[in-house]
Amino acid sequence: MSFPAYLVGCLASLAGLAAVLVIAVVLGRCLLPGWRGPVAWVGAAILAVASAIAPALALGTFGLLTGWSWLLLTLLLAAALWRWQERLPAARARPALISEPASPGLTMVGTAVAAGAFGAFVAGIAIRLGTGMTGFDSTWYHGPFAAGIAQSGDTWSLHLLAPQFLSWFYPQNSEVIHSLGMMAFGTDLLSIFLNLGWFAACLLAAWCIGRPYGAAPISMAGVALILGSTAMADQAGEARNDIVGTFFLLAGLAVMVNAAAGGRKITLGPTLVVALAAGLAMGTKVNFIPAALVLLAGTVVLAEPSRRLRNGLAGSGALLLGGGYWYLRNLTHAGNPLPWINHIGPLSLPGPEQDVGGRDAGSVWGYLTDTDVVRHWFLPGFGDGFGSGWILLGVLAITGLVLCLDRNSGPARRTGAAVGLALVLAWLVAPTSASGPAGEPNGFVSGLRYLAPALAVCLALLGSGVGQRGGRARWLVAGLLLILAPVTIAFGDGWDAKEWLVAIVAATVFWVVCLIALGVWRVRSKQHRLSTRSSRKLFGWTAGATIAFLVLCGFGVQRYYFNHRYASPDFTIPALSESYVWANGQSGVKIGTNATRQYPLWGEDLDNEVQFIGVKQPHAGFVEAGNCRDFIAAANQGDYEYLVLTLDREGQKLLVPRELTWVSRDPAVKNVIDADGGAVLALDGPLSPRSCR
Repeated sequence: MSFPAYLVGCLASLAGLAAVLVIAVVLGRCLLPGWRGPVAWVGAAILAVASAIAPALALGTFGLLTGWSWLLLTLLLAAALWRWQERLPAARARPALISEPASPGLTMVGTAVAAGAFGAFVAGIAIRLGTGMTGFDSTWYHGPFAAGIAQSGDTWSLHLLAPQFLSWFYPQNSEVIHSLGMMAFGTDLLSIFLNLGWFAACLLAAWCIGRPYGAAPISMAGVALILGSTAMADQAGEARNDIVGTFFLLAGLAVMVNAAAGGRKITLGPTLVVALAAGLAMGTKVNFIPAALVLLAGTVVLAEPSRRLRNGLAGSGALLLGGGYWYLRNLTHAGNPLPWINHIGPLSLPGPEQDVGGRDAGSVWGYLTDTDVVRHWFLPGFGDGFGSGWILLGVLAITGLVLCLDRNSGPARRTGAAVGLALVLAWLVAPTSASGPAGEPNGFVSGLRYLAPALAVCLALLGSGVGQRGGRARWLVAGLLLILAPVTIAFGDGWDAKEWLVAIVAATVFWVVCLIALGVWRVRSKQHRLSTRSSRKLFGWTAGATIAFLVLCGFGVQRYYFNHRYASPDFTIPALSESYVWANGQSGVKIGTNATRQYPLWGEDLDNEVQFIGVKQPHAGFVEAGNCRDFIAAANQGDYEYLVLTLDREGQKLLVPRELTWVSRDPAVKNVIDADGGAVLALDGPLSPRSCR
């Protein structure tokens, strides 16, 4: 990418970010009047994300979404809200309580644990800068969804992918954010870094959950351990969205806990923000739906009895605004908002009549009475996912849950505990939480990412639970978290000296910046030595200098990234690897494929049109072609210039895919790449059904 193109992308991104922040600040003043400090920032973050997604969906519903159309609409909304902010109605909301801050020693311990996890996460990003996104889910559906939205400008139509798990019905709030970055730069440069922003936002939300009880560092450290564990390490530098939904739940709880601290009733403004966060979570990932509904129910219980109906209806509207779009889209296309569920008892629901497919299904719930599986798979799996101290980590998480279920903890924290339980239940019954052959759930460790959000919620609540029990309890828990850090955070997995250096530098910078920021905040809030005007001026100069520095450094980083992006992919079979290298150098070509992991085929500029070759079915079903003639008909209908036909992964019984044997002798086919396990074929005309003889 040339420097002018890079600079345009940076300026467009900054302008868009400024616009959504203006919208968030204005709405925050209406919904959370008088709120200041970290919890106000969390509320603003929720509103900012919603302000970015809503215009994108409004435009994308009609196929009008582009980088410039989104930026123009968002700037107009920001300007209108800023101009007429005095006329907007303000909700009745009490300022968040300001408690005594945690002791400096406790703060240093908590930020040290968080710094270690941050450094490990940044090292993971550094690895992806040298490869591109390689995670299975990133290359299967997260990346194609985001690139498809950026390319087509359409969010309403279904992007039909490989027919596994009916993935084209998945909610896509996270992918919309990725698509905005792709439209700004014409590449996926920002996608590598987005989850780092969600990581930092999770820590901020966790801090706010423990803040009213003087134990913010404990809550932050507990969440940092989970985000830095092996179970969540694959979020770094990838487009996975587990960390995104985790932030929305933590942020909703943070606003709820601070609004209700001291036994207060929650008013309409915080109710709307909490419900919006819950909606954004369920619009990110299906398994967050139960937790989102629990969070909404908690806002109703916390309201004044005379206002519960009003708050419940308003909260339901905010919930649907945050995540209902995708389920309405599914209802329109398939006749069912949740097409994975086609039976409720004797009642049949509309939806695709096809197997879910993918890996061998298996839930943890189904294996709970199988002692052999528990002993040989689950117990070692917990160690693989959360380190050798996983038992102590689990005890601390359960302690946080129990403390907040206590009658004296208040309904807000009991709601938080119920959210944690809902997440645990969703993990237990998820059909891929223990996937694999019968009696051999080899997908258990991968499925721990469904449990990680529950542990993050419980450990965030742990700080609020022990905070009221005095300094000894706080220091005991902080010491245990510090002991767990070296054995829980995923340090050194495939690292070389460069990654270790990146991790150490990132951790040090994070720790120093946090301590300086906290020190400045205490001086400003307690001693009032800095006037509002001078502090804003100082913040403006600091932010401007930081942004300028990051933009200049980013140009060198992006050059390194695009010199290495899918240059030598070694994470799949040879044929697919060579296909990725070939496609990365193509631009504007139309590719049909039978590969599940299709994202690298979109090319460096994300302008290749890539589609899985399949057969459409009623109720938005989509299946593989079962025979040669159906495959050729589907391929001809797609009018492709190239076919990428390969096996998906190692260990398959066939030497080449059946689709390749069907068309390899067709006169319209020319070999571009021929490798072990598949080929890339160029087409100079339609395929002939005669090849099927």
